Amino acid sequence: MSTEQYKIKAYSPKFAKKTVTVMRKVSQRTFGNLGTDNFDDQVNHFKNVLAKKYEMRIVTSFNERVIYGVTIFNDHQLIELLVDPVKKGLGISNELLDIVKNQSSGNLSCETKSRQLGTFLQQNGFEMTTANKFVWHEN
Repeated sequence: MSTEQYKIKAYSPKFAKKTVTVMRKVSQRTFGNLGTDNFDDQVNHFKNVLAKKYEMRIVTSFNERVIYGVTIFNDHQLIELLVDPVKKGLGISNELLDIVKNQSSGNLSCETKSRQLGTFLQQNGFEMTTANKFVWHEN
């Protein structure tokens, strides 16, 4: 998939439902009660809590009908990196991680129990410091 087939955009509340749909497909971890909340509560949490507290970038289809991936972060922490399982292996994770690294203060940490995300992070310059915690430092 080339970047001509998708767009990377800053998160907007209009994408909340589609973003939660991707989160539910991939669900590597939960934010508070999101794991047990119903869909509408999860959407409201994205709009009213996560979107106000963190930076987010999404990858959409060119016509913006489908969300392929989302990353949630701040200048020193990668909170989440989610890509629709159907779109894995197309470079979306790499592009989202590059955005997070470029927006960072030069140091990032990520806590995750996902082996897949942990492996991906290690393949992209993160070091495991403790169980489930990964750090990256800009050279």
